Amino acid sequence: MQMNMEEVTMNNKFNIVDVLLLDHKYLKECIKVLKDDNEDRKIKLRIAKSFLDAVSKHSIAEKRSVYAPLIKVKDLRKNIIEGEIEHGIVDAKVKMLSAKLTGLRALGEELEIEMKVVAELLERHLKEEEEEMFPKMRKDLDKIILNEMGFQFMKLRSFSEKDLRYYPNLQKEVTELKKLGHKISGNFIARVQKHVTPAGHHAE
Repeated sequence: MQMNMEEVTMNNKFNIVDVLLLDHKYLKECIKVLKDDNEDRKIKLRIAKSFLDAVSKHSIAEKRSVYAPLIKVKDLRKNIIEGEIEHGIVDAKVKMLSAKLTGLRALGEELEIEMKVVAELLERHLKEEEEEMFPKMRKDLDKIILNEMGFQFMKLRSFSEKDLRYYPNLQKEVTELKKLGHKISGNFIARVQKHVTPAGHHAE
């Protein structure tokens, strides 16, 4: 039986901040390997491919389920604009590097350095989100809307069976989500924007 919206909004496993932090945790594990000058290049290549795939999926889901509905929230607007710019830079590099890594058995010196630079750029982006944006989201948004945002993020993020090794607590939820497809609800953005109406939080 599929979850209804009431089940979604009351299920704190969907809290968008917590789900994003789980995704960040895996990305940061990859970043650690990619920044390690002493790590074997064959291992780095394997991690790099997984990292680029995860970054691409994370970026698409975050922009549509978080940035788009919250861009009008005054407290978050600057963070979101900055995040969108950073995503644009990283996403372009991810697309280019994904093509370059196809068919390789190990990273060459130049690609190893390029992956390290991209990893460092993303590391800065994740740090800023966690230190600046996430506390504001927890403060400005109630759990009901945080849970629905997380639900929409997870639909778009389309976690694979391989991914779930890193997210065991989400296995039941992801199984349910697979029945729903990967489209975001048509009225989701409007519903979030209507919900986040406390005085002083909307941009002019």
